[in-house]
Amino acid sequence: MINTAIFKSLNIKNYRLFFFGQIISVMGTWLQMTALPWLVYSMTKSAILLGLVAFLSQIFILVISPFAGSFADKYDRKKLLFITQSALMLQSALLAYLTITNQILLWHILIISTFLGIVNAFDMTIRQSFIIDLVPKENLMNAIGLNSLIFNMGRLIGPAIAAIIIAKFGEGYCFLFNAISYIAVFIALAHIIPISNLIEKQVESFKEKFLASWDFIKKDKKISAMLILLAVNGIVTVFPMILMPVFVKEVYGMDATGLGLFMSSIGCGALLATITVAGKQNTDNIGSWICYSSVILGAVVILFATITNIYTSCFFLAISGYCMVVGMSLTNTYVQMHAPAKYRGTIIGFFITAFLGFTPIGSLFGGNLSYAIGPQMATALGGILTVMTTLWLRKKLRS
Repeated sequence: MINTAIFKSLNIKNYRLFFFGQIISVMGTWLQMTALPWLVYSMTKSAILLGLVAFLSQIFILVISPFAGSFADKYDRKKLLFITQSALMLQSALLAYLTITNQILLWHILIISTFLGIVNAFDMTIRQSFIIDLVPKENLMNAIGLNSLIFNMGRLIGPAIAAIIIAKFGEGYCFLFNAISYIAVFIALAHIIPISNLIEKQVESFKEKFLASWDFIKKDKKISAMLILLAVNGIVTVFPMILMPVFVKEVYGMDATGLGLFMSSIGCGALLATITVAGKQNTDNIGSWICYSSVILGAVVILFATITNIYTSCFFLAISGYCMVVGMSLTNTYVQMHAPAKYRGTIIGFFITAFLGFTPIGSLFGGNLSYAIGPQMATALGGILTVMTTLWLRKKLRS
């Protein structure tokens, strides 16, 4: 039986509106995230260019997110989300138009991916900060878990739907659905009334807030260890994700249906992880949970890279999805619950930087490493580095 406490934040109207609006939008996001690499690889047959597109869509998170967090601390987060979500809708619509009309070229994708990366650096940080405006602090851990549930329901269902759409209609219609899905977010935001005005009168400059937040993270050894591990995992465990079209076509000899199967396997494990986190009632042993999940993550990435049985691969990918989400969600929870209120947005910006900011480096590195030594060897090396880093940080994580 599923513990009803898992869904307790849905009793709050604000969060309920946010939850269902995001479910529709994130589904569209996963359609685009599945279709775009497939389109790029179909056009270019290049693992390096796959890595480059992923790099451009995420590298700005590394630089911008902490400063975006300062905006989230200073300005009305609801209004900021209207702006960022509108920009995201625009890029999806443009991508859909160019693809459906057969005008899409590689340079179009590179420019749109760059724009997407800049907007996402702001949007992700603001959305994470916005959760505290929707629920009381005692519901925060549950709300963060349910927030991951939204993302991973999309991860589970989106790629499977994308595979069907790509096969029957083409990649452009995945982008079109993503553009339309943002309407649900606008409707939800229009009806949300934040529970309190947490934006205080600002007496510190962006630079002072940035330095104060950085100083807080440096002094908290447990948080700094969590963020370092998250960053390393972001670099190396992205290899299976970014190289998935290569695995599907070159290693397994499958079509877009195989891509949907493998991506949905990751989503299945990730969805189970969100239920685990949402049902967790306290922060006890968070460090140990993060440590164990990271070691297992590295191990199953190595196993995925070294076997070629489809069903066994799906099983290992599901475990990797579970471990990735447990580590990310529990780190997010711990950071949000321990960050000073006036610096929360900026500190969450550092979390987003660790979680996603280093991923584009891994994408670029993984694409080039795959070209040099093959996708299986590159992925296995990434798993080994994850295990080694976790063992190095284990004492700080479990302190």
